[in-house]
Amino acid sequence: MAEAFAQALRREPDIADVDAWVWRAAFRIAAGELKQQRAGALSVANVPERTAADPPLDERLDLVKALALLSEQQRACVVLRDVVALSVRETATVLRTTPATVRVQTMRGRTRLRTLLEVDDA
Repeated sequence: MAEAFAQALRREPDIADVDAWVWRAAFRIAAGELKQQRAGALSVANVPERTAADPPLDERLDLVKALALLSEQQRACVVLRDVVALSVRETATVLRTTPATVRVQTMRGRTRLRTLLEVDDA
């Protein structure tokens, strides 16, 4: 996030919607870091410490794999709503879509994740 804000400050005169630009930039930066990590470019020192509240590694990997199977829009909606905790309206602004689309894509993404992860609602 800090890098996205730093880039936004440098480019501010050219950015129409700063909030949306920062969120998109942050996701692109994170995607680039994940790509580097997969390639082994990041050292173990950069990996955050695990806490007792974190789910086991296999569960986290299952979630990442399941998220990868969602459509790009479903994945973005689920992550922005459930991980970043944005409102429907904020998510719609970031994704440059309507609140109704965000609600539908979030619901579809969550439903697909439940199926993929075999989560029992009870």
